[in-house]
Amino acid sequence: MFWTLVSVEPLDRAAARAADAAPVEGRFVIHRHRDTQGPHLDLRLEQDGCLAGLRVDADALEPGAWAAEKAPHALHWLRQDGDAVRVDAGAYAWERRDADVRVMRLDGAHGVCRLEWRRDEGLPPSCLRALAEAVHALNVTPDRVADLVRDGVEARERAVARLCGLGRELDGPAFDAAAWRRLLDPLSLREIHGHLAAFETRFDRAFPPEPVSRPEALEDEAQRASAQSRADRALRLLRDC
Repeated sequence: MFWTLVSVEPLDRAAARAADAAPVEGRFVIHRHRDTQGPHLDLRLEQDGCLAGLRVDADALEPGAWAAEKAPHALHWLRQDGDAVRVDAGAYAWERRDADVRVMRLDGAHGVCRLEWRRDEGLPPSCLRALAEAVHALNVTPDRVADLVRDGVEARERAVARLCGLGRELDGPAFDAAAWRRLLDPLSLREIHGHLAAFETRFDRAFPPEPVSRPEALEDEAQRASAQSRADRALRLLRDC
């Protein structure tokens, strides 16, 4: 399950520990760690004799941070750090724990804060499998997948925009851009380029492109004879000097 941190609110320690505040659930620890997927924070919460946790893909607990639930860990991580760096530790309490929204209070060594998390559906297993298969087939490293997806979306948008521009130029008001966008939406980029090529061919026929360069006119026999005569005179003048 995935979560997005939507807010971080510093709290007054005395108010947070007031009698009407949510009761403490257990202890917590935050580790800064690096693994094969890169640097991240591990937020571990004492719960039912083990440590439930979140892997937070960020350098700090700030709004917008994205987190994934982790498998339970042993309680000794409350005391040990291993190769991780301890960022904070203390006690935590749930102020809200719904299926889609969770609000927790952390009372740590560096102060008290309230974190609000909202559930993120993430990608379905079928989509993750398709991405994994594409990464393997195309010999792409996983860290490039996000950038390549953005590049692909941008390339599609540019191809569709060019097709619509050519269509409006060729057909005027009769061209239905919205209908064409609906038609192209489920197609692959290769298929979109096929339609675009047809519009470009029509456009080139309607408006033939100007040649990039023009051939130079060839000298006729009289021009060549005149040039040769001038060259001969110049050589004679050089010999007479």
